[in-house]
Amino acid sequence: MLDPFAGGGAIPLEALRLGCDVYASDYNPVAVLILKAVLEYPQKYGEKLVEDVRKWGEWVLEEAKKEIGRFYPNDVVEQKGYFGKSGEEYIPVGYIWARTIPCQNPSCGAEIPLMRQFWLAKKSNKKVALYTYVDGEEVKFKVVGDGYEPMPEDFDPSKGTVKGAIATCLVCGSTVDAKTTRKLFQEGKAGERMVAVVLHHPKKKGKFYRVANEKDIEVFRQAEEYLAEKVEELRKKWGIEPIPDEPLRRVPITFGVINVWVYGMNTWGDLFNSRQKLALITFVDKVREAYRRMVEEGYEEEYARGVVTYLGLAVDKIADYCNTICQWRNNLETVGHIFARQAIQMMWDYVEGNPVTGASGTWRGSVEWILRSISFTKIFSIMM
Repeated sequence: MLDPFAGGGAIPLEALRLGCDVYASDYNPVAVLILKAVLEYPQKYGEKLVEDVRKWGEWVLEEAKKEIGRFYPNDVVEQKGYFGKSGEEYIPVGYIWARTIPCQNPSCGAEIPLMRQFWLAKKSNKKVALYTYVDGEEVKFKVVGDGYEPMPEDFDPSKGTVKGAIATCLVCGSTVDAKTTRKLFQEGKAGERMVAVVLHHPKKKGKFYRVANEKDIEVFRQAEEYLAEKVEELRKKWGIEPIPDEPLRRVPITFGVINVWVYGMNTWGDLFNSRQKLALITFVDKVREAYRRMVEEGYEEEYARGVVTYLGLAVDKIADYCNTICQWRNNLETVGHIFARQAIQMMWDYVEGNPVTGASGTWRGSVEWILRSISFTKIFSIMM
């Protein structure tokens, strides 16, 4: 069976399942890479491939943790609170951010946190939200709902501060029209603010929440500083720009395919915050190092390329969950990925996941997902 335009390889895969001799190709190099990962490597290398992808995937994770793990510190409860006892240690699953713009009322000028809604957990058995209140000229937050402070009766978490790029100031009540909101982003007058942290305890069920504090912000600042060092290091090491600086394709906003450029995001690198950029380029660096180590240890080069192909796909997978277009899925209490729809649309509030944990959308979760795929495809070599 010959498929000269095989794409992702569905037809050749079914032909393999039927025991055919298969030849597949494509003009797109990404499709060719996928074809090799789906059709060639699992049949050629079998169970050994699965073992080495798992082994070197874990090696990459441990090496990345050594370098950037300090920028995702565990949360130690200092005194008994709503969800923990003093001394208990919680793992940060994610950090919820709100993009911000200044209120355009000349007599106000307060920072407006742009949030679609305020739900953190919206389940039949669990209702938790971020409650906003004004302290002087500043908007502050606190966690309310099941297991926390009671939710005020007049508070509707489904009503946010922005809809269709029209923002409402919580301090003075004035609105900012959509055209002005976009202009503020394009002129670099918008910002972002970490508003909450999502936590997990290995021995407890569910997620826990707290308001972001100065320590969280300071750790993020440290990650920003280290990013500058890492970029300079990799620029010399790789001979290319580590953070993608290619321009985003400017599709008219009416089509809604990629509209983030109207908010000042002009390159692919603009889709990530500083800590996300650091995490991604670090994982790329460790994957490249894994290949060098395999060759040094005597692995055949073609086989080593096969192993790092899957590790490279794992980097792609975490990039899908590690960007500023990801939303916190309050109905599942998990990180959503960028393609919630067939578009890259503006996300006013987003969640920054922790890629060095074991949850979905993380490095370990991505590698396990790929291992299941390899195991599925390699059974055809047994059936043939």
